[in-house]
Amino acid sequence: MSGRAPRCCGRWSRRPWKISLRVADDLQAERRHLHRHWQQRLERAQYQVERAARQYQAVEPERRLVARTLERQWEEALAAEAALRADHARFQAEQPAVLTAEERAAIWRLATEIPALWHAPTTTAADRQAIVRQRVERVVVTVHGESERVDAQIHWFGGHGTQTTLIRPVARLDQLSYYPQLTARVTVLHAAGHGPTAMAAQLNAEGWHPAKRCEPFNAATVGDLQVRLGLRSPPPAAAVPHRGLAEWTLAELAHRLDMPQPTLFVWLRRGRLRGRQVPHAARSLWLIHADAQELEQLQAWRAAARAERYPSHRQ
Repeated sequence: MSGRAPRCCGRWSRRPWKISLRVADDLQAERRHLHRHWQQRLERAQYQVERAARQYQAVEPERRLVARTLERQWEEALAAEAALRADHARFQAEQPAVLTAEERAAIWRLATEIPALWHAPTTTAADRQAIVRQRVERVVVTVHGESERVDAQIHWFGGHGTQTTLIRPVARLDQLSYYPQLTARVTVLHAAGHGPTAMAAQLNAEGWHPAKRCEPFNAATVGDLQVRLGLRSPPPAAAVPHRGLAEWTLAELAHRLDMPQPTLFVWLRRGRLRGRQVPHAARSLWLIHADAQELEQLQAWRAAARAERYPSHRQ
């Protein structure tokens, strides 16, 4: 019933040799690509020198002006080739095609120091975010339907992968992946004669969690669940003065539509619902007008919103 938090550096600390080997292979492949690029540039420069030489050698001696121009072009091509070969020699000295023992040792040290850096008390949350951005290629998130369970696949640079399951807050009990087991347990406790208060204490002691996981079960939550399961009758409508026909309190309408009260209140503020405030028990109470046709429309909106938010496959 609980998710397993991801440990970003767990496998780094277990197998630094694997990380350093993959980094070394990637770096060496990149250098081979650069060396091929340099080789292509050298071949083009050599071609330009040979072409200029052929043009100079093919010109007739009496055409001195043309010969001087072609000779200058030949010299310029030779100078460009010499400069390029000098640059290539410096590049080879700085980045040889095969990694040196010192470079491989440096990569190994970096791979072994990442976990220590991650867990250091001086490393801030912003520092850890920067480390992750340098290591993570992409993250694929898959929600299990409408439930609280979320699968996260982390693809690290270098081909390494991590998979974990996270727990997210959900609005309703029936969204929980363990809802069938929860209802079965409530049914057993009800048959044993437990009241809502005792039942809530028992569920909390056994490690069950309500939908939003922000508070434990209480008598009201358990009572609502019993009503939904048909184990007890719903409470009579609250005696609200000035209540008109087809008017509901927010709690009543939320129960009728099987949706959270905050969502209904947002709809009220946005003009989707017609409501008014009346004095009740030294405070004001919202009464929402919803006849049979409006209830049907609200249920359709609710179904459409759930379908849009929770498609069958989501990544």
